[in-house]
Amino acid sequence: MTPAPDAVDARCCALAETCGLTPRECDVLRLLARGRSRLRIGIELGIADDTVKTHVKHLYRKAGVASKQHLLDRLDTMPDSLSA
Repeated sequence: MTPAPDAVDARCCALAETCGLTPRECDVLRLLARGRSRLRIGIELGIADDTVKTHVKHLYRKAGVASKQHLLDRLDTMPDSLSA
């Protein structure tokens, strides 16, 4: 079962806070969590593909993961609400 969009945002915020993500890294995380490709993320955020790639690399390092699937798995462990 896929969490509701607001639950995805809450999980992204929780992970961002836990891992010390920048606001832009958090933007990229939210789009990755919604299944967007690197190309689509670049288009939506108005940034170059290489910049997206750099943000993703930083996300992986800060979250302690090695792949998109591991990042999504880590995101699944985060609370659905900021009060949890």
